[in-house]
Amino acid sequence: MSRLGLEEGEHIESGMVTRAVENAQKKVEAMHFESRKHLLEYDDVANEQRKVIYTFRNELLNEEYAIAAKIDENIREFAAVIIENVKELSESIMVDDFSYESLIVKIKEELNIEISQEQIEATDFETIEMQLISVLKEKYEEKMSMPAPEQRSEIERILYLQVLDKAYREHLYSMDTLKTGIGLRGYNQKDPLVEYKKESYNMFIELIASIKYEIIRILFSVQLRDEDEAKREQEALERLKKEMEASVEDISLNNEIKKTTVEKKIARNAPCPCGSGKKYKQCCGQSGPKKGVLAR
Repeated sequence: MSRLGLEEGEHIESGMVTRAVENAQKKVEAMHFESRKHLLEYDDVANEQRKVIYTFRNELLNEEYAIAAKIDENIREFAAVIIENVKELSESIMVDDFSYESLIVKIKEELNIEISQEQIEATDFETIEMQLISVLKEKYEEKMSMPAPEQRSEIERILYLQVLDKAYREHLYSMDTLKTGIGLRGYNQKDPLVEYKKESYNMFIELIASIKYEIIRILFSVQLRDEDEAKREQEALERLKKEMEASVEDISLNNEIKKTTVEKKIARNAPCPCGSGKKYKQCCGQSGPKKGVLAR
């Protein structure tokens, strides 16, 4: 522009300059289009995961959803996972080397229930898993026998929704973090989008597994009480509160009496309250025997 001698605000009539501006504009638009297209491809990955999560979430919101069958499926997967974890920790390839003690301790830590080795001991891992599933189902049915069937279903759905929402929020934060740094994979001659799809898929599989594991842990750990028990506890608390209030009143009354007695001091020349007819200083108010030099 300086070479052409054009001043600021002057109309440009040069075809060369006009073409240069048009070419620059096309390059900028193409660059922004590729950027938007790239972001859309990343968002499509997260959108597919969102569809899966929200489809299942809508099913949980439906009161007619067969939540019992889903919990049963999760118990089976929980048993398989926990046995596999114990096998890896104890490095037990053969059944004879399997650590039943570790499995019992793990069940106690995760589900807060007691099981014995005799209940799950077997000659192969498949039988161990089946017996563990049977024990867990029995314990769960025993725990959930307290509420009515419709209440039980509602409890399971609400807890499942809470676990699902919490886990999915954390997953979205992890996805944002992954998206922020995935571009650096390009320096290693790798396509960032392909790497993002791989990493996000693995994270999504871990998300589903963690939700299934966590809901079983929560359902076994939750404490349920019937209405009669809650009513009895409330009545006991009310009785304890009344007893404490009565004790506080007695203590306050005794303190007031003592305070009045202390404050009401008898004059030395007043009649003695014992009824002897003498003055107080000559009767009950007499000083004790003198000591030291004054005793002489």
